[in-house]
Amino acid sequence: MRRLVAWLLLAGGLLAALAGAALLTVLAPPDRIEVDARVDDPGVAVVTAPGLLDLSGPDATVSATAGDGGDVFVAVGRAQDVTAWLGDARRTTVTAVTGSLSDPVADTRTTGTGTAADPRAADVWLATATGEGTARLTWPTASDDDLRDAGGVVALVATDGVADAPASVRLGWAAQGRSATHPAGLPLVVAGGVLVVLGALGILLTPRRPTRRHA
Repeated sequence: MRRLVAWLLLAGGLLAALAGAALLTVLAPPDRIEVDARVDDPGVAVVTAPGLLDLSGPDATVSATAGDGGDVFVAVGRAQDVTAWLGDARRTTVTAVTGSLSDPVADTRTTGTGTAADPRAADVWLATATGEGTARLTWPTASDDDLRDAGGVVALVATDGVADAPASVRLGWAAQGRSATHPAGLPLVVAGGVLVVLGALGILLTPRRPTRRHA
């Protein structure tokens, strides 16, 4: 009976360890969070809400594509400076990211009227990137702690402050912490390893019953 229990522990441990390894590898969540913000009428700028760039990971990426292949301007600035620069210009704000890790959704809100000055001539930006048709900027969010007194930082996507902003904006973060791995993966591997050891010891330490020989 003891030997049977040991074999069951060994088999259950192997299954648990294999299941945990699968959750940590082939069945693991995506290593990045990528969300697209697509708006039919974005206004002259697309801007993120304060704190959104800190969603996950050590950095955030902001990329934008203009459908007509025109100039694209991507920047990061202090929230209060960007708000003052925009004034009452019509803009779309990415307020939050909802949904699941594998299928995130960007929540947006469009407010304001009118236009803004050319962002390429402004001096309020902490980092900028420009390009024809597309532009991409990576911002190290670890530096945001030093800027919280200024309301945090926000990302902005625009063209020249008068024409419509690119309607296709993508935000990305490296998955970090609990969102980067399946919560049951490591416990299953550890538990499976313990069961395998116990089962193997039980098999080795339990003597075989002597077989009876018939005359």
